[in-house]
Amino acid sequence: MERKVKIAVLVSGGGTNLQALIDAERSGILVSGEIVCVISSKAGAYALERAKIAGIDAVTVSRKDCADLGEFEAGIVKALEEHNAEVIILAGFMSILSEDFTRRYRNRIINVHPALIPSFCGKGYYGLKVHEEALKKGVKVSGATVHLVNEVCDGGEILAQKAVQVKDGDTPEKLQRRIMEQAEWKLLPEAAEKLCRRLLGDKKPQTPEVVLEKWERKDAATLAEIIGKIDRKYLSDRMPNPYTESDAERFITETVQKGEAEKTGVFSKITVGGKTVGNVSVEKLGGLNERCGVIGYCLLPEYYGRGIMTAAVKMICTEAFERLDISRIEGTPFEPNMASRRVLEKAGFELEGVLKDAYFKNGKLYNEYVYGLTKGE
Repeated sequence: MERKVKIAVLVSGGGTNLQALIDAERSGILVSGEIVCVISSKAGAYALERAKIAGIDAVTVSRKDCADLGEFEAGIVKALEEHNAEVIILAGFMSILSEDFTRRYRNRIINVHPALIPSFCGKGYYGLKVHEEALKKGVKVSGATVHLVNEVCDGGEILAQKAVQVKDGDTPEKLQRRIMEQAEWKLLPEAAEKLCRRLLGDKKPQTPEVVLEKWERKDAATLAEIIGKIDRKYLSDRMPNPYTESDAERFITETVQKGEAEKTGVFSKITVGGKTVGNVSVEKLGGLNERCGVIGYCLLPEYYGRGIMTAAVKMICTEAFERLDISRIEGTPFEPNMASRRVLEKAGFELEGVLKDAYFKNGKLYNEYVYGLTKGE
């Protein structure tokens, strides 16, 4: 395996930007670097739970329990060195680092700021205050900036920016959410990949050859193994748990083969280098949406990255338009699953979705959006 740059993510709160980075690593946006540790300045920050769920080492260096900034930063440096971290990403990290610290990691620290620098930035501009000031000023466009961190607060080299529209009736909370969704969660992983590639000599990883093949009955054990390794949060609740070889065989005989005969779906296994690594399908809907298909996919966790799933999605969509009598293919990734959204986005699906439904599950709000790909685009 090619070397990857080791990344440490510094957090203080909920960790939505951390989640965007985790999802980007899984979906193939971030492939030149790997997150090796998460360091929180606050005990109990939900970002630590996100790290735990993702299997990433998590460390707390409590700012309030340290006598001064020097002791606080010494604790961070200790954690960084223990994990051999080469790049530091500030993702909702609510402390300003000293000149000594930024010099130590010169051109190795990146931060995302929720405004278009040089507007609404500098000391004191963080959290909702940034958006409050933008609305007071009456700007029509705001956005996010990812930049290198130096001794000047928000003053380092700009790596990426994205503008976001300010709408009538916006509150600071609404604007904050829109900027996170449309800018921060996209820019930060892309900038991290850019910096990691720079450190590796700008060597861009290649997507291996991806082949789609028809599922056969003899593949039942392989399919069961693939589904069994997928994180349940990325699978439909309708999927049996655990997913057995009998379930896989039933899927192949009753869904794949039947769908083939009745032209109701295209179901394929994904192979890379002769090894089956995932499943991708487009299934035709009935009723009022009979000209529409819906896409589904999964991939072995160890094969995340390098654009394998994006390539498979493009191929299955092309095949589905050719073989099924449909005019549109839809994907409905849940909002918290940014990895799914980015796969569809990179495969050519529309960036703007339609809010289809919103509901609570396990105490969390899920918004389901419909993303569509139209024939001929």
